[in-house]
Amino acid sequence: MFTRYDTFVILADTLQWDEATLDFAADKAAWPMLGDTEKARVLGLIAGFNIAESAVSGHLGSFQAAASDDWVAACFRAQARDEYRHARFFDRVAAEVAAIPGADAAARLEILRNLVSPELVALFEERLPATALRLAEDRGGLTTAVGLYHMVLEGVVLLAGQNALLDTLDRLSPGLPGVRRGADLVLRDERWHIGFGTRLVQGSDLGHDEMEALVALGQAAAGAWGDLVSPDAAERAAQIHRNRLRSVGRKFF
Repeated sequence: MFTRYDTFVILADTLQWDEATLDFAADKAAWPMLGDTEKARVLGLIAGFNIAESAVSGHLGSFQAAASDDWVAACFRAQARDEYRHARFFDRVAAEVAAIPGADAAARLEILRNLVSPELVALFEERLPATALRLAEDRGGLTTAVGLYHMVLEGVVLLAGQNALLDTLDRLSPGLPGVRRGADLVLRDERWHIGFGTRLVQGSDLGHDEMEALVALGQAAAGAWGDLVSPDAAERAAQIHRNRLRSVGRKFF
């Protein structure tokens, strides 16, 4: 019933885009005209995505190696392609629009890391790598790893941040059209990633305790953005997470 992973690979192929073709000319002209509060909010969200996408793009190899199905492995490869593109997009925004200094993305990341909460950094630079390492050592833990990565990090944290970023961009005057277009495309990719992860968890045999742990982790992670995402928006993301898990494991809820 839950084995049609080829549809995700086909979908991913139809959604390809090139971050290098996005035109930031209007964005670069508009950036100096934004107020300090507006700049700080946009830059904080962009910083979070730079950290997140840089981290997630480097750990999908462990997920791919643990896949027992060729189509599932192909989905992870397609997702890795997306995540590397997202990392390049957000670094372009930081470097070209916000003019964050640095010889390369890693140097800019050192600056951007100070603009987000320690909780968000820990999720992507400590918890995710530790999970990927355990998965590399025990490939039987793929479902638990997907629960963290796809259901919590993508389905709660990044989804809340993406909605906050889009809402913020829509309120700016002058606007940042190139950034807005790229953010839309990133969200489009993330939707199939979350759908794929949900399908994997749905086709697994997670126990009650594991489901409860995912619910609790999603609730806690919803606040990782701090003041950059409103409490109401964070709670909406947590509620969507609970609803998604409810659809996956009805016998537990």
